[in-house]
Amino acid sequence: MPLDSAARNPEFQRLIRLQTEAFARNTPYHSLELNDGTIIPGIISVPQLRARLDRFPLPEDLRGLRVLDIGAASGWNSFECERRGAEVVAVDYVEYDELLAVKRLRDSKLEYAIAEMEEITPERFGLFDYVLFFGVLYHLRHPLLGLENVCAVTRGTAFIESYVIDDAPDPARTYMEFYETDELGGQIDNWCGPTTQCLISMTRAAGFPRAEFLYVDSRRGGLIAHRRWQAVESLPGSKPPFLCSAVNNRHNDIVFQPRKDEYMALAFLSDEALTKHEVLVRIDEYGIPPIILVRHEAGYWQVNVKVPPGISPGDHDVRVGTKTAGFSDPVRIKMLPAGAERRYGDTPFIARAEEVAPPVFVRVENTMDRSLTFRGYRNESLACRFTHSDNALDLSRVQLTVDERPWPLLSVERPEPGMWQVNARMRGLEAGAHELRLRTARSGFSEGFRVHSDPVA
Repeated sequence: MPLDSAARNPEFQRLIRLQTEAFARNTPYHSLELNDGTIIPGIISVPQLRARLDRFPLPEDLRGLRVLDIGAASGWNSFECERRGAEVVAVDYVEYDELLAVKRLRDSKLEYAIAEMEEITPERFGLFDYVLFFGVLYHLRHPLLGLENVCAVTRGTAFIESYVIDDAPDPARTYMEFYETDELGGQIDNWCGPTTQCLISMTRAAGFPRAEFLYVDSRRGGLIAHRRWQAVESLPGSKPPFLCSAVNNRHNDIVFQPRKDEYMALAFLSDEALTKHEVLVRIDEYGIPPIILVRHEAGYWQVNVKVPPGISPGDHDVRVGTKTAGFSDPVRIKMLPAGAERRYGDTPFIARAEEVAPPVFVRVENTMDRSLTFRGYRNESLACRFTHSDNALDLSRVQLTVDERPWPLLSVERPEPGMWQVNARMRGLEAGAHELRLRTARSGFSEGFRVHSDPVA
């Protein structure tokens, strides 16, 4: 550790020793209140506990809302949220006898669960309007994973407080100390000490689009983490972006898997001169922080995002927007169930109808060399650009055939207004000429378009 490390602070070391000694005497960690006003004294007084919670914008009326208290300890925060009307789940990795005793004395209905951070998932606990995450992060061997689990169960706002090693956010200080054994306060379960800026940056990297710094007090940093962007008020005359596509940048399809380190690449058109901080990405109602923004020579923008944790299996709408022009129309992606095998092209296609004219091919090419010949290379794919009168197409509403056989698709895109494009891998074609045709759910098949296969031996 650096000589100026906060972990070496004598006052901090003294407080840790006092807490350890108090635990040895079975003193409750939190002071606790009974319904008749009786207070069971603990290491932290009720005024101190109330002052910390009051620093966060937690409503006085929580009726109809769910609150998760991670690292509940003796449970003062949990009981206070229940007093305000919330449905409360209190979680810690060890059982606190005083919480159970006071729960009985208060006739409390809160749910109490013993679970490790890795076990806190939407599948087990559901989603919460407010999540309290006080004094837990620096106890985690995998702090970023812990924050991702917090994000996964938050549908509204998380309040985060952690030990930090400096006094204010500084973009030049985005790092953390690592404590291999008992360097922090003599405790073997204190693993890291982030700077304040590191805490903020990790919170965004975990999937929260907005992390609002509140305070640093006695080596404790507090912030608010939001799952949604602030409301956008479009300027008069502004035009929302036109979203062309949203694909998995690893597989170039629209399929994503939970708990994988997967990223989404969005291509869009916009007349604005943009920076990364002006671009907003949403999946359903949840915001996603952009990682990179690039303007390509072809005239379109590309923004990449990390797929946030906790997205349920099924189809989801993705939008891109700006702070001055609002959000685009949606493009649909698919999240697989946990453990499901990755496949593509097996989206059910609805029954054929002939209500509108068939698609018309505009351009067909091998995306590697823009030719009409496919050689079976790994990064090779087919791009078929076409026009059609339908306003909304996705994988369930468009079909490609190769020599009259249904062929699996990677994605459906909109390169520009009035134009559509389907993408597919072309592996497994026999040598020679092959005929492509397209149809949609409301049309018959297009005229044929001929490509060639010349597989590399």
